[in-house]
Amino acid sequence: MFVFLPILLLGGVLGLAWQQPLAGHAKLPEPVTAASGLGGYLQGVVGTLNDDPNTAQTGLLGALSEDPENLGLRQRAMEASLAAGNTANALRLAKTLESQELSAMARLLLLAEAVRLNDLKTARSQLRALRAATPSLPLLEVLDSYFAAVEGTATVKLIPAMRVAGHGWSGAWHGARLWLNAGNHAAAVALLQPAVVKHPGAYLAAAQLLPLLPAAEVSATQAAFAAANPALAPLMQNLPTTPEITKHRHTNLANNTAAALLEFALQIWAEGVPGLALQVLNTTALLPLTDPLLQPLLPYYTAVLTDGASQTDRATQLYHTLVNRPDGFGQLAQMRLNELAAQAATSPRARQAAATKAWAQAVKNQQPVFWHSAVQLALVAGQYPKAAEAATTLLSLLPASPSSTLPQRQAALYFARGAAWAQAKATKKAEADLQQAIALNPAHAEALNYLGFLWVEENRNLAEAFTLLKRAHLLAPNNGAITDSVGWAYYRNADYATALQYLELAAQQEPGSPEILSHLADTYAKLGKPEEAQKLWRRALDLATLGAEVPDPNFLPTLHQKLHQKLR
Repeated sequence: MFVFLPILLLGGVLGLAWQQPLAGHAKLPEPVTAASGLGGYLQGVVGTLNDDPNTAQTGLLGALSEDPENLGLRQRAMEASLAAGNTANALRLAKTLESQELSAMARLLLLAEAVRLNDLKTARSQLRALRAATPSLPLLEVLDSYFAAVEGTATVKLIPAMRVAGHGWSGAWHGARLWLNAGNHAAAVALLQPAVVKHPGAYLAAAQLLPLLPAAEVSATQAAFAAANPALAPLMQNLPTTPEITKHRHTNLANNTAAALLEFALQIWAEGVPGLALQVLNTTALLPLTDPLLQPLLPYYTAVLTDGASQTDRATQLYHTLVNRPDGFGQLAQMRLNELAAQAATSPRARQAAATKAWAQAVKNQQPVFWHSAVQLALVAGQYPKAAEAATTLLSLLPASPSSTLPQRQAALYFARGAAWAQAKATKKAEADLQQAIALNPAHAEALNYLGFLWVEENRNLAEAFTLLKRAHLLAPNNGAITDSVGWAYYRNADYATALQYLELAAQQEPGSPEILSHLADTYAKLGKPEEAQKLWRRALDLATLGAEVPDPNFLPTLHQKLHQKLR
């Protein structure tokens, strides 16, 4: 079975909601209908399990309306509100809790509110309580250093603790922010340059460094960053020309608190806990920001986290608030909107429109991340020659210098181009690219599967096809498409009993695939089981009619023909 996989999930955009009293942020989506009491609680549980904070918030608030003294319910409603981007409501609920009842998230929220109000005493109190509960949390050391700077501690005394609290580039980034607040550019550069050299993919450190560098050094730093992290390369363009420096300590503290919370949220996200990352990031909605580096970053990563949590409607709203920006944030937001439009498309024309926008954006910007998007959407829209052309462009944009990841990146692109040529019926070109992908990455299970299945379908090179498919199956035994390919190869070799074993397993691994069900039905028919075959053909037809992916335009007519023949 042929299967298309994304080459890269482009952009860099994942999930939370963003609502705050500042201008320029998206509104909450239309509220879902609330239930109360037990119904509301169950609605909240289902929303939480489905990573749907809006539903979770609505249900838990409905339950809380009938049981307002339930402290556990109040805590959960607060967290759901925060995850849903309703920061004002989360803060209101946090303020109704007694000190001993406050969760760590509630304390972070109250700490941010105290910073907003320039109430350093309360902020310090919340920080002390957090440190007592979680003394090893690096975020708290960072916040403590920022608070100490506002209280007058010399920056030079804070840098060692800040660097210990950080990991990799982040300690240097926070330390550099303190030096910038103190007006010492040279000291900030001395911290940032080694961090960026060691971790060129660290956008925050690189973006803070660029405005401080002599013009001759800027392009080299941009190139190093782009090579290490091409998906975020557009963000290195049109950065602020000067760093934010102010002697106003309250403004410094608000910006730096937001910086600490942002970096902590990104850590949590990287560790695979996007829901908690969303809550942390949304606490920054309380803070008045003047830092030009943070102002676009916070809504951008809010959109990214929201997207990653499959909150598509909310993410779409957030991306729309960014698309008119003249910098890389606007470009990446538009790219992801193109992808989401293709994902939601219900007609070939809509998919083609999204692919056309992605192509135009790639041509205009000439950066790898946009060409990756163009490849993917062209494949989805059935524009196979264009997908191949975009993959060719991407191959030309890969760095010329060897690296440990270069062969895998090349293999991914040869696989994509080979798959596109195969769909365009350019078999010789497809074979050459798929063989090149396998030569570059012998463990590329999808390329092994694609080439093997291509040969099985054309009834040639069958011995080599079996070898390729068996290798693919060993590499990815739980991949239903690959299991199907092995079974179909046995079917084509008239070994129906063995084919049945693999195809039944493939149907278990991927029960929603009309093609796998059709292959299994064909095998039952060959084994003299027409009733089982007919049942599966009907199921495959139902799934295909409902919009499940089919291998080619002839699939549905062929299914109808099989059913008609068997019913006669």
